[in-house]
Amino acid sequence: MKKTIYSVLSIILLGMVTLSSTSCRFLDLHDPDAFEDTKFYRDSADMDALLSSSYAALRTAYDKLFFVTEMKSDNATTNDMGTAGGLYYNFVNHTVSSSNSIVSEVYNAFYFCIHRANLVLEHVDAVNMSSAERERIRGEALFLRGLSHFYLTRLWGPVTIMRGTLAGSKEALSQTRQQPEEVYTFIIGDLKRVADSNMLPAICRGDRFGHASKTAACALLGRVYLQQAATQNKPELYKDAIKYLELSLTVSGYNGLGQAYSKLFTIGGQTDEEVIFPIMYMANDAEHSNFAQYFQPIGATGITSPLQGRGFNLGQENLFKEFEATADGFGATDRRSATCIKKYTDGTYYTKKYTDLSSNYGGNIWFELRFADVYLMLAEAYERTEGNTSTKAIAYLDKVRTRTGSTVKDYATSMMNAAYAAAYPTLRDAIFHERRVELCFENHRWFDLMRLYPKADDFVAYMHSVNEPNVGGKYTAFQRYELLLPIPYDEVFLNPGLGQNDGY
Repeated sequence: MKKTIYSVLSIILLGMVTLSSTSCRFLDLHDPDAFEDTKFYRDSADMDALLSSSYAALRTAYDKLFFVTEMKSDNATTNDMGTAGGLYYNFVNHTVSSSNSIVSEVYNAFYFCIHRANLVLEHVDAVNMSSAERERIRGEALFLRGLSHFYLTRLWGPVTIMRGTLAGSKEALSQTRQQPEEVYTFIIGDLKRVADSNMLPAICRGDRFGHASKTAACALLGRVYLQQAATQNKPELYKDAIKYLELSLTVSGYNGLGQAYSKLFTIGGQTDEEVIFPIMYMANDAEHSNFAQYFQPIGATGITSPLQGRGFNLGQENLFKEFEATADGFGATDRRSATCIKKYTDGTYYTKKYTDLSSNYGGNIWFELRFADVYLMLAEAYERTEGNTSTKAIAYLDKVRTRTGSTVKDYATSMMNAAYAAAYPTLRDAIFHERRVELCFENHRWFDLMRLYPKADDFVAYMHSVNEPNVGGKYTAFQRYELLLPIPYDEVFLNPGLGQNDGY
């Protein structure tokens, strides 16, 4: 153990962390270029390269993020029960520990993204470039720093706010965690600087697709306000959520969902104008995505990937039944289900949202923000402020229900159907139903449940109530402390001042 500590602190002091280091710890944060911090950056190309390393860290986080969002929720499971000592199934049967490597991979990747964004922010003013370039690079770094802190506090609760880079081991070992309210204040400060300015272009298309934009900053800030309003009992923030979500529509000029849902999730359709901010992957050895293989039924080939399926993030039967195509009496066929969730010959359910049969290197990108989500967040915020009959909430809900190629009915028509009205008696029920079927397998469900059941006891009661015949005690075993993930073991061992979340 002494050897481990020595090597970690040596890495901090010598600056030997590389971009591909998925096993490195939060305390290893240092310049990824292995130069001293006094290294100069010559021009905007150097700063863009450093910024790209911050974006690249997100790929490491999203590669495993579904374990701690979809698979912990009522949406998904895995039939890989024993591999790696149950490492994957821990998220299904609620036995996650602080030594779980997936927990540390996601945690560390977001902090690496933050660290590299901080390097950009600390060096950008000293580089010779145009004012427009400087502000654009600064804005992207602020967006990435805000996005990463947002994930960290939603998943771990109190976390360390990284306002700048760490000077060495002494500073690293003195870090503490801040409460979510303080973290939210920091996140909002970063995102408002971008959303309230013209640092970034309105939207990024073409060769800039995959970069942060003003539209992305506004949409993300609206999501932050929405989450804080619900989970911290701050209803006054719903108006701020509405302001920035509406602004994302105004800035972008978007008024669509013009592409059919099924095409959006094809390799050729995933760059559609509906996509606001994606996590970019490329079909090559270094930058490929694994989702098509990961989410394919275990042992299967040729369904979503030419590689042998891993059986992760498989759909639950209760999610399958949520689609109106599978519920008797709704009077409509939800064509999204053909893309979202299919039944395999072994009785398991899988998603076709991530399908790439063209090569062994998956080319699927990940949608962090898209306009269907913005519409549904607006519906949610208006329902919270205007109540069960809000015409604005219904209008935004219907934009998603009646999108191009849809066969489901608008909300008013659906409510005249007894089966639909019984299943979703309130507008809020209908909105969260729509979010579940529209956005399943996109890492939203866990956070949606946090907003729907902000009181811990209510969240636990809901999980215990889920009827899922195919997954043993997944839900009845759920305990209150599991609302948060454990701080990775190595972080607490090296810095006991961080403390551990209750229950772990």
